[in-house]
Amino acid sequence: MRVFICVDMEGISGVTTFEETMAGKADYEYFRRQMHKETNAAIKGALQAGATRIVVRDGHDSACNLLPEELCVEAELIRNWSGGLYGMMEGLDDTFDAVVFVGHHAKANTPHGVLKHTMSMKVNDLRVNGLSLPEIGWNALIAGYHGVPVVFVSGDHAVCEQAQALFENVVTVPVKEGRGLAALHRHPEKMRMFIEDGVKKALLERSGCKPFVLGDEYTVEIEFNSEPPAYRGEWYPGAVRTGNCTLQYSSLDFMDCLRFFEFVT
Repeated sequence: MRVFICVDMEGISGVTTFEETMAGKADYEYFRRQMHKETNAAIKGALQAGATRIVVRDGHDSACNLLPEELCVEAELIRNWSGGLYGMMEGLDDTFDAVVFVGHHAKANTPHGVLKHTMSMKVNDLRVNGLSLPEIGWNALIAGYHGVPVVFVSGDHAVCEQAQALFENVVTVPVKEGRGLAALHRHPEKMRMFIEDGVKKALLERSGCKPFVLGDEYTVEIEFNSEPPAYRGEWYPGAVRTGNCTLQYSSLDFMDCLRFFEFVT
């Protein structure tokens, strides 16, 4: 059993402000350690479920937050951005059996979402075939392209609700709950226990999870929060300007849509 673990930081226990996720800022090192600990909890759960290969993808900001020596020895780690199309899903291919998301956040404009955004801060909404998606939804489409299901998500309460609406039989662990700009937090040690148990359960019961696929044709709409990126993006071959701040692109091949998204955002 091969498991791909994609880790973000905004959805890690205790994280409440963007500064806490930025290298060099106050408390970043503390929350970086929490990121390591929650990743290790997921790795331990995967091992208990019988994983034979575990690849961890550092998916936050510089993609150089996780340190190899701080992770369980059984895991492999992908750091930094390659410049390719897969971004947070770098390293995933058809050989994997399951995707695990740790430390993720809700989409832009989600009520009471903790540090909510969708990929780039300039994206107001991302829709595929009319369905508004958070980052985990877009990344799940990359996994679905390879026939790999999402089985587990941890992060704030809002992203866990969004995961349950998108992915059949997914196991979720909400580590905190947004209250406007504030958040109600649960003890990190307890959350690590829940993550470990949740990943184990999700992998043992993964037969009930299906790859996230939205049909035979894809129409991607990107709504920016200002006009300039939409103007620039309409020069991409096949892109259509459908509004002051909105671009649309359609293809039978999701890889074409992924290429469109990466180049215009």
